[in-house]
Amino acid sequence: MIKKLACVLLSCLMLTGCATQKQKTNYAENDLPYGATMKSDKNSYAVPVTWDRRFFSEEQISAVADYIAAIQNNDPELYASVALPLYTNYQIQEVYDYQNTEELVSALHEGLTGQLADDFKFQMIMINDFSLDRSTGSLQAMLTLLDNISQDKKFSDTIQNAWALELEWEFSYNNGEGNGRAENQYLYLFQIDDQYYCCM
Repeated sequence: MIKKLACVLLSCLMLTGCATQKQKTNYAENDLPYGATMKSDKNSYAVPVTWDRRFFSEEQISAVADYIAAIQNNDPELYASVALPLYTNYQIQEVYDYQNTEELVSALHEGLTGQLADDFKFQMIMINDFSLDRSTGSLQAMLTLLDNISQDKKFSDTIQNAWALELEWEFSYNNGEGNGRAENQYLYLFQIDDQYYCCM
């Protein structure tokens, strides 16, 4: 009788142990949310960039890095190569009444210097999130503006894709007095005729 009871108890313990073992769940990489496979590259682009490699191509990251670097380095030629022409012309002619791209880039650099409290150099640009939703939020607002200032036809009808990128900046001060961080910075990326353009 004791032997039978021992066998029953042992069987129950074995079954219970099997039932309470943690079930292993395997997720495919594509099922993971944005941010699960972040990649940092400090050398391949005009500024160091961190992004989720599943969601953006090297060409897209290069465009973002060049745009940010152009403002950082006060480089109007680099800026003109990657900035959205429609928005650049709107800023120069309508918003600020500048003479050329050189004046615009200088003003953008000075604006960032004021925002960050001193002259700066980006140590890392992190793409923390993005949106493709053209019907709400900041991307909708930017597309509405671009549609309103375009003359020939609606800007949103001419693009292949559009992204609102949420950035976080890590930067150092050129005067050597420490580092800083700025969160919730938005940049817009557009694909037009298989080329990528930015505005901010």
